[in-house]
Amino acid sequence: MVYPDRDRSAPCDYRQMEASRLDSLTEDLLREADSLFLELLHNDLVGVYIIQDNRFLYANTHLAELFGYTQAELCGTLGPMDLTAPEFRHIAKRAIDRRINNEATTSRYSFDGLCKDGRRIQVEVFGIRTEFAGRPAIIGMMIDNTDRRQAEHAVEEQLNFTSQLIETIPSPVFYKDEAGRYLGCNEAFEHYIGLPREELIGKSVFDISPRHLAERYHAADQALFDAPGTQTYEAEVQSTDGTLKNVVFYKATFNKSGGQLGGLVGVILDITDRKRSEKTIWHQANYDLLTELPNRRLFLERLQQGIEHAKGSGSALALMFIDLDRFKEVNDMLGHKVGDQLLSQAGQRIADCVRETGLVARLGGDEFTVILENLSQPTPIEQVAQSIIETLSKPFQLGPDVAYVSASIGVTLYPKDAQDMDTLLINADQAMYHAKALGKNRFCYFVPSIQAIFAERLQLGHDLRSAMAQGQLDVYYQPIVDLATGHIVKAEALVRWHHPRRGWISPAQFIPIAEDIGLINGIGDWVFRRAAGMAKRLWESGCSGTPAGAPLQISINKSPRQFFTGHAHETWIDHLQEIGLPAECIAIEITEGLLLDERPDVTSKLQQFRRAGVQVSLDDFGTGYSAMAYLKRLDIDYLKIDQSFVRDMTSTPSDRAITEAIIAMSHKLGLRVVAEGVETREQRDLLSAAGCDFGQGYWFSRALPEDEFFKLLQRWPD
Repeated sequence: MVYPDRDRSAPCDYRQMEASRLDSLTEDLLREADSLFLELLHNDLVGVYIIQDNRFLYANTHLAELFGYTQAELCGTLGPMDLTAPEFRHIAKRAIDRRINNEATTSRYSFDGLCKDGRRIQVEVFGIRTEFAGRPAIIGMMIDNTDRRQAEHAVEEQLNFTSQLIETIPSPVFYKDEAGRYLGCNEAFEHYIGLPREELIGKSVFDISPRHLAERYHAADQALFDAPGTQTYEAEVQSTDGTLKNVVFYKATFNKSGGQLGGLVGVILDITDRKRSEKTIWHQANYDLLTELPNRRLFLERLQQGIEHAKGSGSALALMFIDLDRFKEVNDMLGHKVGDQLLSQAGQRIADCVRETGLVARLGGDEFTVILENLSQPTPIEQVAQSIIETLSKPFQLGPDVAYVSASIGVTLYPKDAQDMDTLLINADQAMYHAKALGKNRFCYFVPSIQAIFAERLQLGHDLRSAMAQGQLDVYYQPIVDLATGHIVKAEALVRWHHPRRGWISPAQFIPIAEDIGLINGIGDWVFRRAAGMAKRLWESGCSGTPAGAPLQISINKSPRQFFTGHAHETWIDHLQEIGLPAECIAIEITEGLLLDERPDVTSKLQQFRRAGVQVSLDDFGTGYSAMAYLKRLDIDYLKIDQSFVRDMTSTPSDRAITEAIIAMSHKLGLRVVAEGVETREQRDLLSAAGCDFGQGYWFSRALPEDEFFKLLQRWPD
């Protein structure tokens, strides 16, 4: 401070100058004390009081009105204890006593005041010891804090409610300041992140997370700070134990009281289980449960993507349809559980052949597909197809059983054969059926002419449904001759179809169609009844197969599928009894595949035929599983050598040796042998020399209609 009336070069005592100034101010206040004190006593904001001997000597109007009294009611009559709620009186008394006893000059405390009408108010009191009329007294002020305390209490309750609410939220909640440091969190966040909040507060994500994750979290926070508001996104977080979890972040910024950015509050929703469930659901919806290969849905999606890629890149795409030959036979023989094992192994074998070069899928049943992309030449297609054929032709070890299947594969190309997915699917399917028609165990490319073949197959299936009702089917009989005597002792019933427009259609052509479209049982039952009627006619007419008078026997073919899906073992036996035909007049011909089946019901069905007196023949021996050991499983009467061995036995020593071995071994097992496909005298003589029991083939007779067969019997052996 500079005083202009003094010499600036002279030393100054500033403390002395300040004291002098305060003394002057005090003198001024003392002169005005009376008026100032009176104004304080009559103010409308603060209660003023004087206490002596625990009574109010004075209380201003504001204080009296504060408690609902008049000044006259308070002064000289009531004391501070009368205005104090009971639970606070010990506090008030101690404070008053300390001042009166000069233990404390001043005091300040809060208490609940008790009004005249019983209301309570919250007040704060300030008092100072003084003397009045020569004795101790207290003069002080009292302020009504009721509204302020209620407001504070409301704020406290709101904060407490908010705090408890946040703690009870099961999802992790956290707060950060504008620098990204943690301000706090709830208990769920502590458990989720694996750190107590005491260690978390003040730290950033870089202190608690791997750097690559922390950088992502920090970048997301910064983006929200740069554009305050709300933010929602999915992320992967890592807890302190290294566990990775999928979460959704919900964040929002908040401001300080001055409107400046204060930080953000975030909520974490754990969606790990949901993501896992979604992944499981997606896998179940897109992958085959049995083989773990893509299913039809995913296959169609990938095929469409492959077509679009090929279209954009100008490359080629190949689609393969794979069908397991004879799978239905294995499935019927060994049961669905074993069939599933075969499908699982087959899927793995196909996948091993394709590996990284394409996609393998299972459409259902025994049908698989392969998509090969980015092709420049057909060589990889043929390599993959041939590899699949070779690997699927190898034996399948299915527990104690061994099964054999093969593969028929149809191949079509984009864009050469078709430019859309539906046409490609049709083409591949038709090419696969063409491979089957050519003998199975091979692959065929789609060519336009296949469409005509496929259309013909569909039409044949349609026509076959009405063929039996329209009398187009007939049963022919091919004689079976005793090679030792030359007598016709048996005949095989063979179904024939004479189409009104196409003429004669080979059984090799329409029987597989009948099996595929579910007509085989109906046709088989019809053939049996016709053949049984023929056998009865022969029996009643006295035709016999031996000089001793044994009845001439009719053999009826029964496919494995027909055997397992129908109830012929019951209905056929019942029918023989109904028409009064001896069971020895009928024989059932089964295929080699049935030998593999060890299920009790298979043996039971065959035993029912045997107990009824129906004999059993094993047809086409040598073309399938060809294991003599299996012959012991079933009670077989006749074994029929396939014509492929008989045909070449005169020119191929190995076939002749195999035929002779089959005959010798069959006789050792107590079986009688029928040779099929006998077409020359030389074949007949060789078979007779080898001890073969019976012969069947064109050398003796073709299959004949019923009446012509009767005529043949009448003139035989002329």
